[in-house]
Amino acid sequence: MAHIDPTSIRNVAVLGHRGAGKTSLVEAMLFAAGATGRLGSVAEGTTVTDFDEEETRRGMSVTSSLCHLAWRGVDVNLIDSPGESSFLADALTAIRASDCALMVVNAQEGVEVMTERLWERCEEAGLARAVVVNMLDRDRADMDATLDALREMSPGCIPVEIPIGIGPSLKGVIDLVDMNATMYTDGPNGSTGEIPAADLEAAQAARERLMDIVAESDDVLIEKYLAGEPITHDELVGAIHRGILERRIYPVLCAAGGRAGFGADRLLDAIVDELPSPPELGPWTGVDVDTGAEVEIPLRDDGHAIVYVFKTVADQFSGRVNMLRVGTGTLPADTTVTDTRTGAHERVGTLMRLQGKEHEPVNELGPGDIGAVAKLKDVTTGDVLTTGDARVVLRPVETPAAVMTFWVTPRKQGDDDKVVAALRRLQEEDPSLDVHRDDETGDLIVGGLSQMHVESVLDRIARRFGVEVDLHRPHVPYHETITRSVEAHGKHKKQSGGHGQFGDCHIRVEPLPAGSGFEFVDAVVGGAVPRQFIPAVEKGVQDALAEGAVGGFPVVDVKVTLFDGKHHSVASSEMAFRIAGSLAMREALDAAGSVLLEPIMTVAVTVPDEVVGDVMGDLSGRRGRPLGMESKGHNQIVRAEVPMAEMLSYAPDLRAMSGGRGDYSMEVLRYDAMPAPLLERAVTENSPH
Repeated sequence: MAHIDPTSIRNVAVLGHRGAGKTSLVEAMLFAAGATGRLGSVAEGTTVTDFDEEETRRGMSVTSSLCHLAWRGVDVNLIDSPGESSFLADALTAIRASDCALMVVNAQEGVEVMTERLWERCEEAGLARAVVVNMLDRDRADMDATLDALREMSPGCIPVEIPIGIGPSLKGVIDLVDMNATMYTDGPNGSTGEIPAADLEAAQAARERLMDIVAESDDVLIEKYLAGEPITHDELVGAIHRGILERRIYPVLCAAGGRAGFGADRLLDAIVDELPSPPELGPWTGVDVDTGAEVEIPLRDDGHAIVYVFKTVADQFSGRVNMLRVGTGTLPADTTVTDTRTGAHERVGTLMRLQGKEHEPVNELGPGDIGAVAKLKDVTTGDVLTTGDARVVLRPVETPAAVMTFWVTPRKQGDDDKVVAALRRLQEEDPSLDVHRDDETGDLIVGGLSQMHVESVLDRIARRFGVEVDLHRPHVPYHETITRSVEAHGKHKKQSGGHGQFGDCHIRVEPLPAGSGFEFVDAVVGGAVPRQFIPAVEKGVQDALAEGAVGGFPVVDVKVTLFDGKHHSVASSEMAFRIAGSLAMREALDAAGSVLLEPIMTVAVTVPDEVVGDVMGDLSGRRGRPLGMESKGHNQIVRAEVPMAEMLSYAPDLRAMSGGRGDYSMEVLRYDAMPAPLLERAVTENSPH
């Protein structure tokens, strides 16, 4: 089978906040296109893309999933992405692999926290977008309020459809391009006819607003519009398409994916007619491995293939499955590729197109297409593969750093190596996961974006690799610093036969402004400390800074000046001066007024109006400092600064307060001094020793 013409491909990332109905909408599109024989249910775990048992249990996507369909001669690749902030990394890799995004918004809740975050990431990536207002059949659905919130997010959000009815009385949609109505009964494909008389005035007003936006940058259209001349379907759709490519226009469509796929057919029409194909987006920008210079990767049929690995799934039995996006050229099955990151050669066996967990073999993948390959040895997420000798990589996707860490231990004695191996495999799948050994304690540390994120990872290693792990109290990454300048002396002298050991140094230690890090200054004169031993003194100082005087936490924001010392022509060595530097720094830390610094988080909590008081009171009880509130649809966003130590158990507490309707996100803002009354508890519960 020959590869697909890239002009007949649409690569679409389906994005949005958790609970917006993305998976149900994807299922509805698959059903409407005949790619599945039935309409699956998220609650029952029967959808194509949420096939993992953890997703069924949690009732939400926890990882991106790939599927495809054909509609009017166009192949549509859909990447169904998580909307929970704990799994943000998967959504970001979906953005990188796609040419456009379908932003799904819940008509009950409007624009939520993750909607805004993902919109900003799409903006940074220059991704074309359309918006779907979903769940229009639900109680409290509000199209007008949702549109107001969308326009606030971007003035280019303009409806190309409006609903007929709302909530349980939802009957159909009005197409503002062709000015007709599509009515739905019990399936994903509606019947088209005239606009009901009762809705005609609202449709005409909405059409005028659409024309104002679409025609303003098209001289021919605006002349015809102002002259009252008819504008054809192709003219208007073409203008919308150009506006999407230029990221001026973001068409807003209507759907109720869970109600027998309401609106799925019209949504597919919009994807085919209005969203861009790979050739329309221009060349990729890569980075030359040798020079670091930017290079263009133009999309074309001929020449060697250059392929981007946007996701890796680790499995105990089938090994790695790498999801691929072909940037240029054609990738055939049963060929050899080179990983441009490592220079290693890999044998590509069977190529596949994925339909959730189902695999469909293909002979080749052409330019712009998406597929997968199994059992590559050392290829991981973010790698670039080539059938030629290209020396390019793509800049890595910027994923948020882990903000919450846990100690983990194997439940079964002797499983330590198995646990580490399984976690390393999942780290290939999820670049936001942090797995490391604590240098001082030897503890295995797992860090993620939330407690849910880490728990999800441990669930997966138990199911996929058969190793169970116990999760211990989250580790708060405290720091220490000093409050005053001091001078200190470190001397190491040992005589045990032979040459002995001798190192002697004097240092001055001063506090630096927050965020400055560590600075070492060589101010030795006259050769009191020979040049070859000065780096050893610095290493010794850093050894001592790794475990401070208050609780053994790393010391930050310190300037250390080496200004004097002594040496012995025979007994002095690098090790002796390293020990002397460490002794001097420890003496300084004891005298310099060391304090414990705790991470302060900036927190945004989105909750219904009726529980705002409870949430604010709870945050205050967690030593939080309120920053204000803002309205978002039927919700309020409460912003505050709260110490990380007080947020470790927040997720279940928020669920209890809000009846499961609350959501929050948080990021490290800065470090502040820990209040003295809490110092002992913090050290006892979190010290690395």
